[in-house]
Order: sequence, then structure tokens, then C-alpha cells
Amino acid sequence: MKAKLFVSKLNQITKALIFMTPAQREVVHQSIQALDTEIPIDELFQPLFDSKSQCPHCDSSQFKKWGKAGGVQRYRCNSCSKTFNNKTNTPLARLHKSCIWVEYAHCMALRLTLRQAARVCGINLKTAFLWRHRFLQAQAGKNDDKLSGIIEVDEFFLAYSEKGNKTLGSGQKARKRGGDIDKRTKEGQVAVLLSIDRSKHMIAPILSADTSSEISINLTENIEENSVLCSDGAWAYVKIAKLKHCDHKRLINGKIRVMDNIYHIQTVNGAIANFKAWVNGSMKGVATKYLSNYLAWFKESSAKLNKRQILLSAYGRQQYYGT
Repeated sequence: MKAKLFVSKLNQITKALIFMTPAQREVVHQSIQALDTEIPIDELFQPLFDSKSQCPHCDSSQFKKWGKAGGVQRYRCNSCSKTFNNKTNTPLARLHKSCIWVEYAHCMALRLTLRQAARVCGINLKTAFLWRHRFLQAQAGKNDDKLSGIIEVDEFFLAYSEKGNKTLGSGQKARKRGGDIDKRTKEGQVAVLLSIDRSKHMIAPILSADTSSEISINLTENIEENSVLCSDGAWAYVKIAKLKHCDHKRLINGKIRVMDNIYHIQTVNGAIANFKAWVNGSMKGVATKYLSNYLAWFKESSAKLNKRQILLSAYGRQQYYGT
């Protein structure tokens, strides 16, 4: 379906939903869920491809249909003469067995391990690993959510890991995967900044260093002015709150846990505890080079994306967090 026709149909459906009772809307919702597995993968991605309408090689808008390969429509660019399909130059390009991507996305929604997902989908363990990181590649490192209202923020640390490498660099000694290191020093640890508002918008950038300047660079642009910033006693947040004209609630050293029965950092601390328990528990630790992928996965899980939204997010043409 072409993009303009899709938007027109969507507007008609939206108007019809407004005049329905809650019970009628639930019937529509159940009907859509019943059709969930019947939509082919290419039809799922086609509206996003049509909305861009550009050659992925040269960005030209002049191209035409050029036969099919494996049942998938191909196109040929009039400018550069290269051929492509609707997945070319996306993280899903050249991946096979698209008929079971929906099932694998469901495994990701359930946060299954590689072995569990491979067993459910009937695929090789290496294929499960490849699909996991391809499905997360488009959103890894994306932290452009805008935070507003009551915003909670805190940093946490994970042990630097070279899990999967046959030889360890930097002369470090091997340790149990997912294990902790000496918390009295920041050496050998990776700092992550986690911030979340009450509407569940979230950012989780990896910091190159646990410094005020790094925190400011990775947080300031994501905060809407005149919000309420809840943090611990770190001075970096004092400067950010002043710059963004935010009301700042400082929860210092555990002496004050809640202010005015509403301002606290328990939500963000709970999210941090959940993430650390997941990666160090179920995942038995994750390699630092893949940490941004797992943070993206955690954000998808926190946003409760369904299997179709996970696939659309993996396609990489649109952001789906917070929707």
C-alpha cells in the first residue's frame, strides 16, 4: 500500500475508533492480534520504505520495479543503475528465513536467552546470535528521547568485559562472567547514565568517563526546560538543572528518599537493578562492545514493544520508543 493511501486509511480508522465504545475497541484490538502472524514481513516494512521513496545507494527518488527475487520485489535506480529491495542498507539486509522473524521477535519480547530462542525458532545458535544483534543494531546508541515532567537520573557501573574473546587484551585476568569487581575503584568499570521520566521515556548513554562534563554532554539536550529533575547529590546535576531552568530535587546520601510524597529516584534505581540482574544473571554477563545493544533491548522491553514493533524498530527507519 502506498504511503498516501496508507495515511488516508489510517485517518478513517482513527475517526471510526473515536466513536466506538471501550468494548467495541477491545473487539477491534483482539481482531488485529488474531491477524498478527498473517501479515508478511515485506508488507510490514513496505509502508516505511514507501514513505522514504529513495534509492538506498544514491538517495535518488527516481527508480522503478525490477522483477522479484525469492518473492521479494526488487527495484532499479534510474540514476545509479543499482538494484535493491526494501531491506537494502538496513540492519535486516541479507538475512534469511524472514518467515520466522516474527517468532524470533517474540522471543526477544520475552527476553529469552540465545539457546532458548534458537530452540523455539528451530535455528542454529550462531544464527540466533546474529539475529539478536542485527535486530538491535538500528537502535543501539540512540538516545534522542526527550524527557519532561518529573525526570529521574542516576549513574551505574558494570565491569568491563571481553566475553567471547579467546585472548584478553590490556593484560587483564579472566573472571567469572557477569561477576563484579572491586567497587572501591572505578578502574575496569564502564559507566552508564540512566534517566527516565514518569511517561517511561528513557535514555541510557554509555559514558566515556564518569565526569561532570560527560554527564552534561549526554543529558542536557534530552531534558525539556521547566521540568523537575530528581537526582542524587552529584554536582553535575545541579549545573544541568540550573541551565535548563528545572526545579531540582536532590536526594542526598540516602538520608532523604522521597520529597513531597512524589519526588524520588526509586524508579530509575529500580530500572538499574533490573538491568544489572538481567545482564549478570540470565545473560551471564555481556561483552562491553555489545553493551549499547543490550541497553537498546532493555529500552524496548521497558517500553513493552510487541513483536511487530520490535521488527519495525529493527528495520531502522523510524523510532518506536515511547509510543
